[in-house]
Amino acid sequence: MVIVFSGGGTAGHFHPARNIAEALAAAVPAVEPYFVGAEGRIEALELPGLGYGYRLLPVAGLRSLRGGRILPAAAANLRALWLLAAAVARLVPDFRRRKAAAVVLTGGYVCAPAGIAARLLGIPVVLQEQNRHPGKTTRLLSRWARQIHLAYPEAAGALPRRVRARVRETGNPIRPLPPEAERGRRAAREALRLPREGALVLVVGGSQGARKMNSGLIEILQDDMPIKREFVLWITGRAHYPEAKAALGRVRGERFAVVPYLEPERMYQALAAADLAVSRAGAMATSEFLAWGLPSILVPLPTAAADHQSANARALEAAGAAVHLPERDAGGAELTGARLWAEVRRLLGTPGMLAGMSRAAAARARPHAAREVAAAIGEVIS
Repeated sequence: MVIVFSGGGTAGHFHPARNIAEALAAAVPAVEPYFVGAEGRIEALELPGLGYGYRLLPVAGLRSLRGGRILPAAAANLRALWLLAAAVARLVPDFRRRKAAAVVLTGGYVCAPAGIAARLLGIPVVLQEQNRHPGKTTRLLSRWARQIHLAYPEAAGALPRRVRARVRETGNPIRPLPPEAERGRRAAREALRLPREGALVLVVGGSQGARKMNSGLIEILQDDMPIKREFVLWITGRAHYPEAKAALGRVRGERFAVVPYLEPERMYQALAAADLAVSRAGAMATSEFLAWGLPSILVPLPTAAADHQSANARALEAAGAAVHLPERDAGGAELTGARLWAEVRRLLGTPGMLAGMSRAAAARARPHAAREVAAAIGEVIS
């Protein structure tokens, strides 16, 4: 039984599709996941090692016609529409030949061809949206979806009214929690060779790193603002690692452990070990924090599509699970290293507040979302 999964371009769209596929294949052995993605994006790197069938197509997103470069944007949009039509034309006979039983879409323009092809063939469509503000593709394809799975209940208000009866609040499909979740903080710190006592701050900006947070920490080091009471596990991203390592080399950095990247198993240990996270506000990262009951300071990426990371951060701050700290405040002031670390110390110095944030995060967590979405897909294909 072939189930098509499509969503990609970024890890935040592709990894939910992968996690749901793994959960569904484990629950229904007859299921054969088949992926549709974009050439040259993250799925092109990861799919060859997963053992699933897949097809990569040339696709492109639509550009805004606002601003001074209208003609180049219009030309790019014509090309994107041509690629979309060509992709749909390839997928219709592909899905028909494979007798696809359902198409699962996890967002981004990459999944639009698969969604349109499914509509043309009358194949049931299931949507999973990771963010507080649904993307354009999700909003468009929701009209045809049999089920719409949301990570943020607030996202339902941005969908067409007539589809809201099909919404299910299942959370983001993160990978299953490993044994570190049960063994606790001390065991995780021992595994990572980190100090057993004292507050541990996890600073992470995703696999590519976050320049603003990294430059803030470098600013603290250069301004001779020693970090004495906390220990910082600083995951810089590979591109930023040489600069961060050089900055630490110029000062005494005993309270820092700096690494370019952590593999998933080690990252789970870091989440289990930490008392507070400082991070971008990507949907999957914040869902991991919730699953571990980890309070966070969220610094949204201001250039994210439709500023969806800010919407994520505001929703989690309203829920009491995080603090939203924008790169530029309402008065136009830039976020500095001193301001960032003052917020870290304010939270760590208020144990009651930190504990309340941890409880709020855990209350919002959906660690078994992948399994729940897979079970719901089982209703569609049964």
